[in-house]
Amino acid sequence: MAKSADSSVGAPTRRVLLLLNPAARQVRALRHAQRRIEGHPGLHIDLIVPDASDQAIQFDQARAAVEEGVDVVVVCGGDGMVSVGVSLVAGRGTPLGVIPAGTGNDFARAAGIPRRCEPALQRVLRALSQPQLPVRAVDALRVHAEAHDDGVGGARWRWAANSVNIGFDARVNQRANADRRTPRQLRYLVALLREVPRFSPLQFVAQFDDAAAAHLDSALVCIQNGATIGGGIRLAPGARIDDSLAEVSHVGPLSRAGLLALFPLLMLGMHRWLRPLTTIRARRCRIWVPAAAPVFADGDEFLSGASTGADGYWVSVELVPGAVALLG
Repeated sequence: MAKSADSSVGAPTRRVLLLLNPAARQVRALRHAQRRIEGHPGLHIDLIVPDASDQAIQFDQARAAVEEGVDVVVVCGGDGMVSVGVSLVAGRGTPLGVIPAGTGNDFARAAGIPRRCEPALQRVLRALSQPQLPVRAVDALRVHAEAHDDGVGGARWRWAANSVNIGFDARVNQRANADRRTPRQLRYLVALLREVPRFSPLQFVAQFDDAAAAHLDSALVCIQNGATIGGGIRLAPGARIDDSLAEVSHVGPLSRAGLLALFPLLMLGMHRWLRPLTTIRARRCRIWVPAAAPVFADGDEFLSGASTGADGYWVSVELVPGAVALLG
């Protein structure tokens, strides 16, 4: 659906692709942002509100609009919606504006974008009013899963803006996302308590940049572009979205008590005391993931960990420097 606001004399006229996540936590703020952008002078708006019933069609329409030549893509939602925006603009030079309206908003933290909707909206509108759009180059993660069998089969790939999570924390995310009975703010904690008794360490094979591949017994592996995961947990405080390197953290085998303590320590910033925690910096990593281990990217499921045939699959993550032109 396209809309145009009245143009002021001398103001730039721009075509803006606006994507709203109808499932975002801050629905009222999201609708307010929609009205403000649609009413802003000098803009022609292509509005897409992805819905579960026709999401693939909507995303195809968004890709077509970008290929036709929009001036800016603006996303309103959480990290998952930012990831969609990155997938549309990565490597194209089309600026991406971000208005956080999700639960975690970890990419917004990393990018210095206000995490309250109104200040972030004002920032985007000011940028859209400039004769020349203000942008800065930031990195992104390109994720590729080689041939596997999770009920779909074949290889697949996607972009991620902030992080790729493999293992225990991805499994907790998976359980929390499937929970519709527990209040939203308690879902992760409840999922954590339910998953700990079922979990055992996983055996990965990991290769970082040009180093030799090595076996890795670990509870989780996390590849980060930004410093935080899970709505502010500073697992990789040294990570920067514009330094051309990712930070890869993995936690060695832990007892069930250690797993229960892991996330409170992460939230308190005391996880550096954990001896099993190792962090390295790399541009590329290739990981053999056991079949039962799910893989999440920016809080959304990438691979379910429900393989019905193969023992596992290779997942490659490459940090692509300057892949995204971030608005503002």
